[in-house]
Amino acid sequence: MADTNRNVIDNINNLNERKNFVCGVVEGFYGRPWTPEQRKDLFAKQQKWGMNCYLYAPKDDYKHRANWRELYTVEEAEHLTALITEARVHGVTFFYAISPGLDITYSSQKEVAALKRKLEQVAQLGCNAFAILFDDIDPEMSGADKEIFQSFAHAQVSVTNEVFTHLAQPKFMFCPTQYCSTRAVPNVQTSEYLNTIGQKLAPEIDIMWTGPKVISKILSVEHIREVTEVMRRPPVIWDNLHANDYDQARLFLGPYCGRSPDLIPLLRGVVTNPNCEYGPNFIAIHTLAQWSRSSSLTSCDNNDAVSADIRLETEGDDSSDDCPTGLSPNAYHPRRALRMALQDWLEEFNHNVSAYGTIQQPQIPTPVPILPSVNTCMSLTSTTLATPGLPQPNINILAEAVQDTTFNPTMNPIMNSLVSENKVLVDTGHEEADTASTVSQDASSTSGVEPMDCNPSPATSPPHNEDSMMIENGEVPKVESEEDKTTPVIETAQDELSVTAKTSLTLPLDSTQDNSDGLTVDDLHLLADLFYLPFEHGRQGITIMKEFNWLKINSHLVIDYKKDGEIKPEVQEWFDRAAKFDEMAKNVKRMANRLNKVKNRSLLYDIYPYIWDMNGVVCLLNSYVEWLGFSKGWREVFMSGDQEPWIFRGGLTAEFQRLIPVDASNDLFVYKAPEVPTKHSYCIRPYLPEDKPKVYSLILRTSDDRRDGTALYSAHPDLPGDLIVGSYLDALEDETLKDVAVMVVEDEWGDIVAYSSIAGNAEDQTSRDSAFREKIKDKYPKVIREEGMMLTPCEELLISLSSEPQPPPKVLVTSHPAKMSLACLLSVTDESISKRLLTCMLASVRARGIFGGHCSVNVGEKNYLDLYSRHGFLEVTTQSTTLYLGRSF
Repeated sequence: MADTNRNVIDNINNLNERKNFVCGVVEGFYGRPWTPEQRKDLFAKQQKWGMNCYLYAPKDDYKHRANWRELYTVEEAEHLTALITEARVHGVTFFYAISPGLDITYSSQKEVAALKRKLEQVAQLGCNAFAILFDDIDPEMSGADKEIFQSFAHAQVSVTNEVFTHLAQPKFMFCPTQYCSTRAVPNVQTSEYLNTIGQKLAPEIDIMWTGPKVISKILSVEHIREVTEVMRRPPVIWDNLHANDYDQARLFLGPYCGRSPDLIPLLRGVVTNPNCEYGPNFIAIHTLAQWSRSSSLTSCDNNDAVSADIRLETEGDDSSDDCPTGLSPNAYHPRRALRMALQDWLEEFNHNVSAYGTIQQPQIPTPVPILPSVNTCMSLTSTTLATPGLPQPNINILAEAVQDTTFNPTMNPIMNSLVSENKVLVDTGHEEADTASTVSQDASSTSGVEPMDCNPSPATSPPHNEDSMMIENGEVPKVESEEDKTTPVIETAQDELSVTAKTSLTLPLDSTQDNSDGLTVDDLHLLADLFYLPFEHGRQGITIMKEFNWLKINSHLVIDYKKDGEIKPEVQEWFDRAAKFDEMAKNVKRMANRLNKVKNRSLLYDIYPYIWDMNGVVCLLNSYVEWLGFSKGWREVFMSGDQEPWIFRGGLTAEFQRLIPVDASNDLFVYKAPEVPTKHSYCIRPYLPEDKPKVYSLILRTSDDRRDGTALYSAHPDLPGDLIVGSYLDALEDETLKDVAVMVVEDEWGDIVAYSSIAGNAEDQTSRDSAFREKIKDKYPKVIREEGMMLTPCEELLISLSSEPQPPPKVLVTSHPAKMSLACLLSVTDESISKRLLTCMLASVRARGIFGGHCSVNVGEKNYLDLYSRHGFLEVTTQSTTLYLGRSF
């Protein structure tokens, strides 16, 4: 009986602890703050999911941090009052946080009075919960402070306790400067700073903590007990698991994991500091809410933290999403939590929400050394992010190199988080869609800002312009005849090999055609797996990488794969797995297309730049499966969590980019996503014989700076094509040649909008040019130049046809041996199209051990000069009227 009573008492205490458990969201990242409308939407969701806390702390709201002394204006105060009131209506405690640590003088009564006055103003607006944050600041005190305070910790404690008492001891949080184990000097247990905070800070004030690291892969029971002992109170976890402000080439859509519910009784609470983009945070917040409600006794997390179902050690061996059977309904399993969140998230995409303005591009500035201990709450979004697609440095070298580097965060542009220009129009009912359109138009007429939406694709081919900027896809190339429709051409290359295979081995035809326009939970699961967590790629992402690896390693199987007319089983397997990879790439494209049609445009705009880039790189790799590379060196470090996740810049998208063997072509992966969503798509594929008229037409249309060259060469329309690319196309018919490749970009209507040709040896190509001219010279009339005679552009080319092609300078061939050409319709303004085409071409030559190439233009050809310059070609030398441009790869 005594044991029974004790269990009842323990259960009651547990329930009381759960009621007092702080669970919510901290808007504490660097970057564009959320809008007031988004915060109100958050409060409603928190109430629905049983969460009770919101911490207002956007680092780039200048009155929160940079200009913390300034009082709010009347208009700002009205907006802040509305937020506080809205939070209260939904049962959410609104914590107003302030960050004075950048420049406060702790010993100045004037400064402390300014801090009190600022928080008094917010208290008068109805706020009854506050936080003072001293994270990401210089730990050195001013000379005046050193005369008054024994240490930095004493100074912070003095000011915090005084403000806490002045505000009549409201709910209060404190973020220390040493907010994780890696920042504790020398360690958590012996840190003078942390021990002083624990001893001197008023016991009613909660202390925030991020865990062993700034972004902690795992929070263990032992770690929390250690921190609690030093701080003399359970911590509130400021959880950066889903934060992406340190690398906005990444988005995190995985479930809350690495934290066992066994931690809940040991914590004061958890607040998640998630992605900068509001809409994608649905999963992070939803799964945290599930975690906070789960039973610690029935959790299936092991090792105090990580569910075996999603550990990287499994490497996607089991591609199913099934959770272990027999789980209690109260148990927390990350995969099950993710599935439940995705089912609810799907409804969000069907809400009629119109976004005003253009898509906010992820900020991609110049990379700088990053301290392993620097927080995701460091100012990394507007001035210090690494460029997506850059090959990653050796992780151990980087970690050693930056240990002693001093990093000072740069201030971001001043923003106003309360009076936002980013407006969102929300329509609650599907039946109000037409009305919403009318309201949107009326709103735009008064605000001067047009709502942006995606127009449906026209039935006929439109002119190529800046609104037709979707990436290429990995569709199977066109077949040569009706009877070959199930036998597409598959071109493979491995080092010195390029084989064209035409067999009964088939890849599926384009399966990206949607039979259903509706987005599905499976689509969202694929999306989440492609943008998972800082130290974990999702299962489907891992599967794509494994297939890349296998196809790369075994691409030799398709060399002379027929023996005695029979196809060997291992060759059949290669083609089967190539087909599987092709289908995976099309699944990504299908998912992207369905997202493009959703009614919630605001949510789409948050996701679009990421999925646009991911779709592009997956389709790019699908176009060149034979050139895929794979490095397992990342795996052990990635899995360990020993490094902070900003080491892995760019996430899975960058991992895919690094599979392409073009180490020095970083700029080819830097391109701007469209400002508005578009449904138009392009396919990069090998050149086929039936493409010749279209390629020649493309060259004709781009042959003159001022106008379409069709009229200039009407008498001989094939002449420019013959001179520029004819010898390359002729060489493709010679199966013994291994160093010539031609690729094209085809739009969804079958038009060729870009092409590129490359020859691994420029001197050999010059000989082929000469032989080809001799071969076709009887096709064209001879023109004799007479003194004083004005020649048309067509006649100029006819004269050049009879002369020997000019060999490239020796100095050029030595450093840039490959010869190449590139053309793209001038109206196609999306540079990602031609950049991805060029990447494929360079990879084909790089696989043959060639690391540099060149192109040539006439001095007056500004259109070609500009095109090559935009793609990283620099002037190497000039010979006569020919300018030679080169680049390394």
